[in-house]
Amino acid sequence: MFDLAVLGLLRKRPRHGYELKARLVALGFSRVSFGTLYPALRRLEKKGFIEALRQSGRRKAYRLTISGQEELARILDSSDDDEDRRFNMRLAFFQYLEPAARLRLLKRRRNHLVGRLKTAHSALQQEVAEGSTDHYTAALLQHNIEATESAIAWLDQLIAYARTEQAAEVPRTLMGGNK
Repeated sequence: MFDLAVLGLLRKRPRHGYELKARLVALGFSRVSFGTLYPALRRLEKKGFIEALRQSGRRKAYRLTISGQEELARILDSSDDDEDRRFNMRLAFFQYLEPAARLRLLKRRRNHLVGRLKTAHSALQQEVAEGSTDHYTAALLQHNIEATESAIAWLDQLIAYARTEQAAEVPRTLMGGNK
């Protein structure tokens, strides 16, 4: 997930370490130290995904390579939807995917959440039927159901938007327009 965030941030424009650290914190990485960031940058550079730009002074900016763009696209289009935080991080960089890929991934995430919702409903029903649920456990199960329902409704909105993007993309492609 850390690689995804670094590659995604560099996709827009070159950035130096201090700026990357600040943006990573803004994306939800609560503790990013330079002791974590710079080894990751060296590793990504060694793999050919990023390259350092020589600048005056002590700061070194990094930019994404073509290989890094391909790796970012591969990570974004992966099917790892189990973890909420991982999906949300990928969503932050959906702008770099084609509309059809966005729609496919949003639908897949929705299906995953529908399955989670069914499991949560079953768990609550079982707890109630057994009569062994305390108030706090029942409240937690209900909260999980409501949060999942809310996430599904939110995804439905994103899916509707992605459908309009995909529909708008088809005529431009047919007419030979640029993306």
